[in-house]
Amino acid sequence: MSSPPIPHSSNPQITTSHIPPYQAFIDLSDTSLTESQRWDAVAYIWESNTTKGSLANGKQLYAQNCAACHGENGAGDGVFADDLAQAGEESMQTMSGAMDMTMQTPVDFTNPARMLGASPALLQGKILRGGMGTGMPMWGAIFTEDQIWDLVAYIYSFQFDYQK
Repeated sequence: MSSPPIPHSSNPQITTSHIPPYQAFIDLSDTSLTESQRWDAVAYIWESNTTKGSLANGKQLYAQNCAACHGENGAGDGVFADDLAQAGEESMQTMSGAMDMTMQTPVDFTNPARMLGASPALLQGKILRGGMGTGMPMWGAIFTEDQIWDLVAYIYSFQFDYQK
């Protein structure tokens, strides 16, 4: 008896750009795998579509351009995180009717509920266009497409037990 196919694994372009990790986990629910085995399969799908070179480049880009806000370990606690939130609150006080709005601190990439439901395409778009209204700059004019995808791959590495 052969193993059931892993959904989406036959088309790496779909796996790497459109399928959120949590969706792959749900798609595996019809198999006889345990919850732990399903997460292992999701990690395997991610790892099989990510090269060590891509992760190394993403790690370097992250350290140089993202860690100051998102934190060295991706927890949204970089050295500028508090300043960004405070600057956002101060600017909101000058905008009529905007008192109910709050400036977001940088995203916590270690939060599985947030990250495993986000598709790689969504993360790529945030890097490309910036975090509108959050203070995150647009990186599309600075990074190449490959560099952006390397960053996406590295950001997901915070979710998996992966040797960086």
